[in-house]
Amino acid sequence: MDRAGVIFKKCDLALHKPDTNQACGAGACQHTCQAPDKCSHAWTLRYWAAGRQREQSFRDDIDAHGRVQYGTGKRKARDAQLKIEHDKRAEGESFVDPRSGREDFGAAVDAWIARLACAEGTRINYLSVAGKWVKPAFTGRTVAQVAADRERVADLLAVDMAHLSAARRRAGRRLVTGVLGEAVTAGKITRHRADGLKIGHNGHGQARKDFVFPAHAQIGQVAASVGIAVWLMRGCGLRIEETLAVHREDFLSPRRLRVCGQASRDGHRKVALKHRKPGEFRDVPVPAWLWDLVKDLPAGPLCPGNGRTYAVYGTVHRAHQRAAEQAGIPDGFTPHSLRHAFASALLGRGVPITDVARWLGHRDINVTYAIYSHFMPDAEDRAISVLDTEYAEWSVTA
Repeated sequence: MDRAGVIFKKCDLALHKPDTNQACGAGACQHTCQAPDKCSHAWTLRYWAAGRQREQSFRDDIDAHGRVQYGTGKRKARDAQLKIEHDKRAEGESFVDPRSGREDFGAAVDAWIARLACAEGTRINYLSVAGKWVKPAFTGRTVAQVAADRERVADLLAVDMAHLSAARRRAGRRLVTGVLGEAVTAGKITRHRADGLKIGHNGHGQARKDFVFPAHAQIGQVAASVGIAVWLMRGCGLRIEETLAVHREDFLSPRRLRVCGQASRDGHRKVALKHRKPGEFRDVPVPAWLWDLVKDLPAGPLCPGNGRTYAVYGTVHRAHQRAAEQAGIPDGFTPHSLRHAFASALLGRGVPITDVARWLGHRDINVTYAIYSHFMPDAEDRAISVLDTEYAEWSVTA
């Protein structure tokens, strides 16, 4: 096939080759027309783009009287062929398939989120970032246009979203690069220029308002209103959605809890963990005091809902906040504060951050470090002590 492709009709009987074409020999032959210039079938332009064979179809026009304008479809195919030839010569390796590269970027973002294998809360976050920031930044633009506009993508992350937390800006970056990367894989575009954009620290999202650690008696008051979920979050560092999906049988032993999913926001089903695929899980240690609370509970969900498999996220969150206010806990305290307390208790007492990150379910240890590094103030002192001790031992060797 030449640079610009070929124009033909799939119905052309002159292309019938039963000895070399399996479709012809198998009885699935399309070659039925002896006069393809005067038949109703569409003209086909076949060409190559991004290493893949592509096709476009062009039908003859119909005039106001319902008469077929034979030859108009072929002329449209030739016009498209000339444009492809021109673009291939002008753009070289960056040539974009004129059909698939024209997909609306906003629609591509929606489709990418819909196909993404993630937890419901993560999907909600992506939809929020897409609706407020990413899609408005590229309104009316195609996937191909966004792929070529690195500067606008950089402005989106560093200017439009500058006041947002690093997590929100990372979500915006992943939306853009995810859509463009998938388009490259699918052969819709040959490459994109949005890789390698950095998310710098801007001071936002670093001061966590939910680092509030109440007294044990106050947490007990909250638990009296909310239930066992409070102690599960405090004792095992679970996210609230993970907590609501815990079953008694998930305690594999008095010392180990297997976290294998989280409750959907409506409480009807268990879904994959955040940033994980269905079936993935993590095991977390169980303190003895928590085991004493759950060991005699019946099998099944520990936080069942009213007419649903699990308690509803919003209902539990609101009950938690009401109970916290009644207990006199300062503003900023949320269910997530219990997870922070779990992590800070471990890190402040010398448990390696690699273990804590694994138990929290963080894919990237840098996330754990960014959130909790201030709970390891004595790390430098411990390092100096170890190095001094090592030197004292090493320096006296022969």
